[in-house]
Amino acid sequence: MWKRASLTRLIDGHLARHRAMEPRDVYKVLYQGVLGSEHFVASAEDFAARLRAEYEAVFPDEGEPLREAIRPGGELMRLNLRPFKAGKGDVERLITACLQTAERTWGTPEELRVAWATFVELCRAGTWEGFPAAEVLAFSAWLEEQGYPPVHHSARYTMAGKPAYRLVCDEFLSYLNTRQARDV
Repeated sequence: MWKRASLTRLIDGHLARHRAMEPRDVYKVLYQGVLGSEHFVASAEDFAARLRAEYEAVFPDEGEPLREAIRPGGELMRLNLRPFKAGKGDVERLITACLQTAERTWGTPEELRVAWATFVELCRAGTWEGFPAAEVLAFSAWLEEQGYPPVHHSARYTMAGKPAYRLVCDEFLSYLNTRQARDV
């Protein structure tokens, strides 16, 4: 699943859309892609309240992709809230889809370590100019010390893209029933 070629394509796709990515943002893609969103859903009620509030606050934007794969096979994705809202997406259905997605077991911490090690190896080989080996190795050492925890996006990534998304299993797109979901 997390082989060099598929991991490279996945990261290349994110870099094409998000030029401000730093190593921690790549790690966040890998973390979410391997482990899913269970760490983010401690309480269904709190999750639903946060999502409703964020959905109300975002401005609709059809210029953003509705979804972005975070697993090489595309079965788990980030569903961007701005285009979802532009397509008149139902936030209550999204809450249901997110909670069902969070109930699934996606991968293991060992798979995350392997995926990250592959990324580090690719950086050392010079695959991406924007990730200096010293910076990647320093972040990698921090990850090892911390036990590969969930992280927030970098300040640079957040400022550039103002991320507003939730993780959703691709099989729930038809349930969400938005114009974009049918068109994608």
